[in-house]
Amino acid sequence: MAESGRGLARASMMKGETMYSTQKQGRVAIDRRSLLGASAALAVGGMLGLAGCSSSPKTDEGSAPDEGSASGGEVAWDEEADVVVVGSGTGAFSALAAADAGAGSVVVLEKSEAWGGTSAVSGCTLYIPMLTVGMEEGSDDSVQAATAYLNKVAGNRGNKAGIDNYVKYANEFATWLGDLMGWQWTAQGMFRDYYEPYEGYRFFGRNASIDSEEKVPMWSELQNKCKELGVDIRLSAPAKELVTDASGAVVGVVAEIGGKPVRIKANTCVVMATGGYDHNPQMILENQAVPVYVSNAAMTNTGDGQIMGAKVGAVWGNMDTNWGLPCFYGGSPEYTGELVYDFLTNDWGYYRGSAGAIVVNRQGRRFGDESSAYGVFNRAFGQYDTDILDYTNIPAFFICDDEYVSTMTLPGQAAVGDPLPDYFVQADTLQELAGKLGIDPEGLVDEVASFNEGAAVGADPTFHRGEKECNVVISAWRTAGRDLPNPVLAPLATPPFYGAVYVPGTCGTNGGLVTDENACVLTAAHEPIPGLLAVGNCSAGIFGGQYPGAGATLGAGGIMGYIGVRNALGAL
Repeated sequence: MAESGRGLARASMMKGETMYSTQKQGRVAIDRRSLLGASAALAVGGMLGLAGCSSSPKTDEGSAPDEGSASGGEVAWDEEADVVVVGSGTGAFSALAAADAGAGSVVVLEKSEAWGGTSAVSGCTLYIPMLTVGMEEGSDDSVQAATAYLNKVAGNRGNKAGIDNYVKYANEFATWLGDLMGWQWTAQGMFRDYYEPYEGYRFFGRNASIDSEEKVPMWSELQNKCKELGVDIRLSAPAKELVTDASGAVVGVVAEIGGKPVRIKANTCVVMATGGYDHNPQMILENQAVPVYVSNAAMTNTGDGQIMGAKVGAVWGNMDTNWGLPCFYGGSPEYTGELVYDFLTNDWGYYRGSAGAIVVNRQGRRFGDESSAYGVFNRAFGQYDTDILDYTNIPAFFICDDEYVSTMTLPGQAAVGDPLPDYFVQADTLQELAGKLGIDPEGLVDEVASFNEGAAVGADPTFHRGEKECNVVISAWRTAGRDLPNPVLAPLATPPFYGAVYVPGTCGTNGGLVTDENACVLTAAHEPIPGLLAVGNCSAGIFGGQYPGAGATLGAGGIMGYIGVRNALGAL
């Protein structure tokens, strides 16, 4: 893989390492051998179909944590808790819900030395249908509308019963969380529902952020509340194996704490919340349907929960999908499964969707509405060309003119006029720019001429840019001082011209352990594995791998965790 621009880090695999260890420049060494066996584990026999997710009846008999095995004799437990949560991202919500619902003891096992995983550096928005403050401020949301919309986005791959439960409990969850944490919610965020005009779409009211003039450190406050409620938080404590009893119920977990295996009995349930598999190259190559090159997910997201679940009979779902996020890229992308770990190159829509920019493929042709939400536009990279036998739109290229650069920032710039990142190229003509980037010059010149003709009058007859309110709100604020007939359209006419490689990226893979409507993990026969829940990006989720709107990542992890642990504790 070619070296990328400054500020980028990679996850690299190195043979001979047996433990995850931090290397210089933010790299992580991963033993390839430790990642094998996930596929074979899917062939493990199905568990007995017991109702509910609690591991009861309780027993001290369980499978011995012998290396590479999920079966054996009795376990000599080192510790005991009612609920064990593996992961402190959206798993933090599960821990709070369990502690608040009356669990006598709750343990959180976090692989990293830092709390919160990817969630801690997220936008901290929650997707909440029928959010109270949204309804009070004029939203006409309803159970029917929200359910119809989410099922349409999810398509035939969604969890319909899970969506029903999500809609049913979402606002209850937000109210509970706000009361517990002392937070007030606002629905005034920039990002909304992403699929306009699907049935049930709402422009406003479903996206909950903390109402504060200053940014609230959500995950720090969640950690403090967990401690206040007596949750036992263990950092640098990766889970290594699930422990099952003779019936197949999950009754505990083996974690590595202080360099030693610690066997923790779970009297009610284990909640897997370990995140995606972004930084497991083998799993990326084997599962992602379309190449992906960049991720801002935590470097500890290596598919641990998916692999541990498979070893006790869980089935995987939606492993080919991710929370899409287009990204700038330094150099010529080579697909090896090793994703660049980066935040600065992420394009949430501010850059490509602003007036005076377009995204084209190697033929110089646009291939989508650049103002579309990040998760929506990312899907356009996946078009396959039967002539060239390759993805038509990978790599793609971001193109803008000097008017854009003189009035708006690009990645890595704190202010207009700051140096551009090294991965941007500059040229006096579009033909020269095309030559530097590897774009067909005639195709680019022709496309820009056609685009400019419509942009001059505020029209995009090809992709209808600027016609959907959910898209306009993302980037129109960037051109508030310009008199434009369409706030997200302007001609590319002022030299010099600028361009950069632009590729599909992600803020997390979102496939994993298939669950029911109560977050109970299922076997291939769709029977629950007693005692095992999964939430967040280590689960298959409920949205069919798609991104319905802002806050769907945290919302899904939080709400399904709330539902799952309360159900397991008999408090739902």
